[in-house]
Amino acid sequence: MLRKIRVVVKSNTVAFFALFIALSAGTAYATKHYLITSTKQIKPSVRRALHGAHGAAGPTGNTGATGPLLAVLPSGKTETGTYQADGTAIVVGDLASTSISFPIPLASTPTPNVVPSGTTTACPGSVTAPSAAPGQLCIYEGGHANAGEIAAYDPFNGDGGGASPYGAGLVVDSAAAGNFYSDGTWAVTAP
Repeated sequence: MLRKIRVVVKSNTVAFFALFIALSAGTAYATKHYLITSTKQIKPSVRRALHGAHGAAGPTGNTGATGPLLAVLPSGKTETGTYQADGTAIVVGDLASTSISFPIPLASTPTPNVVPSGTTTACPGSVTAPSAAPGQLCIYEGGHANAGEIAAYDPFNGDGGGASPYGAGLVVDSAAAGNFYSDGTWAVTAP
């Protein structure tokens, strides 16, 4: 004799079963799609098939001559740069120094000129547009505080008011005790 069995299914069980089916189907669906993040994931024969034919080579420009390494700055050419000297003075007249180094040396020693403001015949430029006449080193003071005199010197022999074909040293003295500085630009033109 057959009995009828009554099955009682609660709503939570049906919801759980539906969720299981949905997740299983989503996983099966996701396994059919691939995310390619590198060309190494693509078979080389497929990569070759994806490339089009190479076009004809374009025209080639002329190769310029190799520039010479300059032993000295050519006559009439100008180099520019910046300087800054600062220090803390204990007494009036304490010194701070810095150096100016020419990227390309000159054939002869330039004449140094310190230009606190304005222009001169030897130094027709300014702190924002430094320039120098041939054979001149022009040092344009831009900003300063508690600074006295600025002077150039030859860094090789220490001669005040001098320079060298390779650059110059600058010395600034303090006007009073405390912090002091001078900064600006420079230009040198080969004779």
